[in-house]
Amino acid sequence: MRDSNESLRQAPGFLPYRLMSGLLAAGLSFVGGVTQGAEIIAPPASAIPLASAPAIAVAPRHILVELAADVAPAAFMESARAAGLSPRGHVYGSRWITVGLPANASPRAMAEQAARLPGVRRATVDPIISIADHVVPRDPMYKDPVNYCDPLFEVCDDQWGLFRVGAAGAWHELSNVDPGLAFGSAQVVIAVLDSGVDLDHDDLFANIWTNPGEWLDGLDNDGNGLVDDLHGADFAGNNLGGPADDVASQDGNPDIPEGGTWVEDPSNYFVGQRFLGDAATGDADDNNGDGYADLGVFHGTAVAALAAAMTDNLVPGSSTAYEGMAGACGGCTVMPVRMINAEGEAFLSDAASAVRYAADMGADIINASWGLDPAGLTAASPEIAPLAEAIDDALALGVVIVAASGNSGSQGVHYPAADQRVIAVGSSGPDDFLSAFSSQGFVNEVPENGLDDDGNGWVDDVVDVVAPGEMIWSAWVLAAYDSWLYEYYFGLTGWPPGADTYSAADGTSFSTPLVSGYLGLLLSRFPGATRNSLREVLRANAWADIGAPGYDAASGFGRLQMVIPASLDTPTNVPPVADISGDIDGGLSYPDTGKSGTETVTITGTASHDPDGFIVAYHWTWVGSDGSSGIGSGPSLSVALATGPTYAVSLTVEDNDGATSTVDTVTVSISAKSGGSGGKGGGGGGGNGGGKPNR
Repeated sequence: MRDSNESLRQAPGFLPYRLMSGLLAAGLSFVGGVTQGAEIIAPPASAIPLASAPAIAVAPRHILVELAADVAPAAFMESARAAGLSPRGHVYGSRWITVGLPANASPRAMAEQAARLPGVRRATVDPIISIADHVVPRDPMYKDPVNYCDPLFEVCDDQWGLFRVGAAGAWHELSNVDPGLAFGSAQVVIAVLDSGVDLDHDDLFANIWTNPGEWLDGLDNDGNGLVDDLHGADFAGNNLGGPADDVASQDGNPDIPEGGTWVEDPSNYFVGQRFLGDAATGDADDNNGDGYADLGVFHGTAVAALAAAMTDNLVPGSSTAYEGMAGACGGCTVMPVRMINAEGEAFLSDAASAVRYAADMGADIINASWGLDPAGLTAASPEIAPLAEAIDDALALGVVIVAASGNSGSQGVHYPAADQRVIAVGSSGPDDFLSAFSSQGFVNEVPENGLDDDGNGWVDDVVDVVAPGEMIWSAWVLAAYDSWLYEYYFGLTGWPPGADTYSAADGTSFSTPLVSGYLGLLLSRFPGATRNSLREVLRANAWADIGAPGYDAASGFGRLQMVIPASLDTPTNVPPVADISGDIDGGLSYPDTGKSGTETVTITGTASHDPDGFIVAYHWTWVGSDGSSGIGSGPSLSVALATGPTYAVSLTVEDNDGATSTVDTVTVSISAKSGGSGGKGGGGGGGNGGGKPNR
């Protein structure tokens, strides 16, 4: 479902992006569902109880299947074809693959069927994502408006947000340390997971990341499964945005290039034509039926420039005129990772691939100007497992993830911002009030106590800070539909699809990269700083006089203030301790009370603790001597086990600093009652009992 509070701003003096003053979607909204319970992976038990999940928008022509570690995709497909499944693609860096469905098949029903095939750990549907959002630079747009400016009636091409958050002070402090660091270090890589980036934009081209292990020769030189990913990757590929465009394509080109041709097409009721070029530019048609054509094309370029547009740079070919705008960390490097198509939609599997790719390629910061509507969703909802696990792995590598809180204008921080390890950003306006569209935390959620105070299935799902997100000017790239408007509506020529310009918009999508850029400055000054130390600086220096004094659910710890401290405290973290309750000499034994040959038992890890923080995630695995196995999450594991086999049950816990414990493992057995039915082989699966699941 799309949030509808990200509005475009245009004014005379700049070519308009759209002939509308209506609202665009801010951030990205996952369409997510809810199912509780441990994820049991041993056949014949269904891997994920999808039948109980509410209706959500999902890929209509494929599902996601995770294969066991010793199963090759080709071997799996031998049995899968008999069920009508066909090979499609894979989720980068994981054991998840996408498989096509027979015509008119139900994705949920096929996922349940696929979960029972040999070699399958889990199977699930693939939710659809959509967008809803010298030290003083001489860039012409870097100017503070003297008076309030309404961009609907006058030219307001200013960067008021950078002035409001004190960017110049941060740049000055960095220049005092090292003049070469004034606007940030090129060694700091900010991955922009979005709709692609106009790589040759005059305000971005010199800051685009280059893959050191790749070059353009049609080969996969770095061995990561992608060809020619010299400047990032594209996991949306040729998908144009409608449910029918359920294609499996990905490549090494996150660019939004110029070039292509127009053809007559009466089926396109928008313009009567269709643009044939790179799919990232769009085709001028409303493929997903939302009333807008090519809505997502500009998004990634605007976000990337707010984080790291070139600062104090000359117009190409000029020796005196300065270009465009200033990025918050204009010396940082942008890694473009395309996961959203031209209509502003993506599959969750694309997002998971994008997160894994950015982490594998060495990103320091991931900017996620999108989010999953948290309504009815928990950290253990199976539909988000591929993305949640990708985020787990990225965080374990030390990547800092910054995400939009959402644009619902109500309580409920969106995912991944709802993950307490992710920095959640809301939006504020020029008057330093919370933006009406900015999603908020729940009023009864207490930050940093390690508890799910509001009972919604998320621990510490609060807003960290808000940042300017209204009337935000940034770099822009023309979609095919925009180019058509220029020529056929305005009579302007020479502005083809993929041409770069500037415009403005509202939304938490555009407050988020300001925070990413600020963290890039901090990492430039303090390389190797931990996620928690960065968050502490971010919160401690936020301008608190917005909303209630101190922390409040709506605006978090306050409005972003870009302060560079003299030092950064990075204390050594003490790892947490995993402790399975009732463990006596390494073993637990339960009677088969029902004499059925199986017994559902609940094994708890609530005795686990962290000496200098709190536990944020519990990861369970179990393996039976009969070859059965399963996984789960949450403080407790509830699972049906058979009499006869013995089971090795292991618990790993993670603390709020990202450290994991040594694994606590116990042996579990189910003893048959006298006269009982005895063992019946294989383990079954059950829901997650007791406690709230965390990932």
